[in-house]
Amino acid sequence: MDAIVVAEPKKTASSRPPSGQGRRRPPFQFLLIFILSILLLLIAKREVQMAGKYVEGTEGYVYLDEDGNPQVIPEVYERLEKQKKKREECVQYVAVASGDGYRACYTCPDGQKSIFLKSGEVWKYGETCEFESRQNALEYKINRVILAAQNYGTKDYCYKVQLDSIYLYKIHYQNLMRLKNTGIWLKRPPGNKIYR
Repeated sequence: MDAIVVAEPKKTASSRPPSGQGRRRPPFQFLLIFILSILLLLIAKREVQMAGKYVEGTEGYVYLDEDGNPQVIPEVYERLEKQKKKREECVQYVAVASGDGYRACYTCPDGQKSIFLKSGEVWKYGETCEFESRQNALEYKINRVILAAQNYGTKDYCYKVQLDSIYLYKIHYQNLMRLKNTGIWLKRPPGNKIYR
């Protein structure tokens, strides 16, 4: 009998690479795109969460806390405290003529636009919480007046003292002397445009 010869099975291509060559790695670009995609998703998720906390139409100043109550951002409280403190440190001042000469007159009778003031005479009473910047105001330079602090305190206190000074200017000795010497009497200092 003849022997049956069985052929060895043919080797098929293996899905595994031959030993020693290692696995084939994805290209660098694919890895970079994958990482960037994950980062973008995380950022987008965070933005959506933050957007849900802020109340629409408040320009990012109002958000909802854990209980759903509206709150303002911390920067608002910082500005609020700064403004409150600023109103605690104010000055009531007088603007006096720096030398003899004519100054603008907002209270003169008969449409008179200017008035002669002697050096040291009152041109205006005012109040401010920013005295240094007020001293450099163009109005005061044009009218050649110097500001002198008279009282310090809160905004409310300085405002009240300013009102007293403006209203009682009617009997101020400079005003009465002007009436005696020139016949001109003013309801309020020449530089105070309105009563307030």
